[in-house]
Amino acid sequence: MTPDSFYEKSRKTLSDDFLNEVSAMIQAGADIIDIGASSTRPGAQTPSASEELSRLANVFPLLRKEFPNILLSVDTFYGEVADYALTHGADIVNDISGGQFDPEIWGVVAKHQAPYVLTYHRGEKSNLGTSYVSNHFMMDVLRYFSQKISDLEKQGVYNIILDPGFGFGKSLEENYELIRSFDMLHLFEKPILVGISRKSMIREILKVDVENSLNGTSALHALLLTKNAHVFRVHDVPEMNEVRTLMDASR
Repeated sequence: MTPDSFYEKSRKTLSDDFLNEVSAMIQAGADIIDIGASSTRPGAQTPSASEELSRLANVFPLLRKEFPNILLSVDTFYGEVADYALTHGADIVNDISGGQFDPEIWGVVAKHQAPYVLTYHRGEKSNLGTSYVSNHFMMDVLRYFSQKISDLEKQGVYNIILDPGFGFGKSLEENYELIRSFDMLHLFEKPILVGISRKSMIREILKVDVENSLNGTSALHALLLTKNAHVFRVHDVPEMNEVRTLMDASR
């Protein structure tokens, strides 16, 4: 629900086609609908919590009414926004900051006993594609998750999904190090979510634009399925479902 998400076709408004587009995603195999009101592309201007709330007004009640059985996720790092969404039909909080941009959000998640997507993110809100770790990158990833999981459990949050945070405060090499070392993330015995769809880590390697990055996205989705990733946050639901179907048939 943003005017400036990096992939133009993913931008939505409460237009006449909104419910049809969501319905098409569900029919194509989507299990969760993830709704955000702030672009996290590199260099994007971060809206305030009140601006996010104005963009999300009516979205969650409408989706919960029209699609009572689908899981709804709110993509925000504001506690106030998470509280509104969870009160009005959201099931999951997807926080790209790991609780770093608004410390209130963990208390909100604990109050609602909602599942929480914990993202590895050392960067700033501007989300520049640069490294923030001087050495031993994967060790930093493991330390981060270990500490954050412990802190979340102390606050009463136990249903945690890990997101290695592809593209968030990472160099190109670090993004691919995450893929090479993906098996290490299973040490925590948590579900793992990956969000690589059409991102610059694909476009820079293949020298393609956003419109022509679907083939590379599908290739990495197949690879990450072999590494037992559990949840895929995607722009292209039918194509992801094809990847999943073919991988299941090949096991």
